[in-house]
Amino acid sequence: MFKAIVIFLIFSLVSYGQIISLSPESSLFIESNSSVSFDGLELAPNSAHLIAGPNTIDRSLVPVVVGDNSSINRVYAISSAITNYQGVVTFLYKDSELNDIEESSLVLEFLGADGIWINVAPIIDYIKNTLTYNLTDFTAVTASDGSATLTVIPLEHSPSIGVYPNPTSGVLYIVSREPQHATLFSITGQKILETNASELNFEILPSGVYLLHLQNSKKQISTFKILRE
Repeated sequence: MFKAIVIFLIFSLVSYGQIISLSPESSLFIESNSSVSFDGLELAPNSAHLIAGPNTIDRSLVPVVVGDNSSINRVYAISSAITNYQGVVTFLYKDSELNDIEESSLVLEFLGADGIWINVAPIIDYIKNTLTYNLTDFTAVTASDGSATLTVIPLEHSPSIGVYPNPTSGVLYIVSREPQHATLFSITGQKILETNASELNFEILPSGVYLLHLQNSKKQISTFKILRE
């Protein structure tokens, strides 16, 4: 068992049970062979790791939905990506959060800096209800059914499919030679809107990064990372 030895370099570190927030002047330093738990998400690095502020780690009970696929009802979102991490990540789940997914079918899903969900086969502890894996870079973590994962493999973007302007603070235009069904997601995978229109109004949305999935009549998907200034 890891001994929890955590050094906090604190100006303002606040924990509200479901969220930990680091101010710009704060940082969280985790010693090697130690661990720290964020309300069910445990980090145990092999070598000392620093999480610098500003950053927040938030736990949501709203599942990530990508297309027709859904995660379980537990999602951890990190506002600034954890990078160059070397060590174990342990994800705690409850039976009531599984959305009828069999435990033996669970895979761990992590969101990379490119905005794409990737699934990996974790070590499952059916007694402790944990999923364990060695992750490196991630901005969000959840779990889903291995047969219906959140991974979407984007098509190579054809010159005939595009969006502009990007970044945007107003209307985003979709350019395509054929009709596209647009679905906009937050960076944590929450569906924002769905439309067949070729114009999307970002004025009403807060600043941040969004994922836009365009699907044609052949069910081919193109994915764009959109920055709302």
